[in-house]
Amino acid sequence: MATTTENQVASLFRQSRVVWAIRAIAALIIGVLVLVWPQSTVAILATLLGIYFVILGIVRVIQGFVDKDLNGGGKAANFIIGALILAAGVVVIRNPFETAVFIVLLIGISWIFEGVATLVDTARGNGTGLSIVIGILIALAGVAVILFADGVTVAYAIFFGITLIVVGVLDLVLLFTLGRALKTAKA
Repeated sequence: MATTTENQVASLFRQSRVVWAIRAIAALIIGVLVLVWPQSTVAILATLLGIYFVILGIVRVIQGFVDKDLNGGGKAANFIIGALILAAGVVVIRNPFETAVFIVLLIGISWIFEGVATLVDTARGNGTGLSIVIGILIALAGVAVILFADGVTVAYAIFFGITLIVVGVLDLVLLFTLGRALKTAKA
């Protein structure tokens, strides 16, 4: 005979299994699409980011004109920041993949700086031999990202697609496993 807790778990599972299945199927479909078209996926995501920037920029520009609580400097700052964000959005929309590659380049540059900073900290006595290895690895990873920025950008998309597929498969396995376990416990 099932306990109250077992009955509650079974009821919760029955109520949420459709949502769970939809989530799993959506992850599988999107994951496969990303794997089939990784470069297009990057471009689409960058374009959506560009659209967001355009909207945000327009809102800031309007706020610079109409917000009565802002003084002259605040209005000017909102207008200038809004115009810059709007311009960035237009650039991203016009060059989505290139923008994504640029962001990857910035990541590579930041890793080089981080690796060098780690080495400098270690030289000043704030680390160990392991810190030297870490600093070198981070800097080398940054160099590799810069040298292969196009490929790294697509690799991020592929990793995202694979992750979605794995999550979708695991969700389905869990969905069916839990369903069978509840049927067995009920019998």
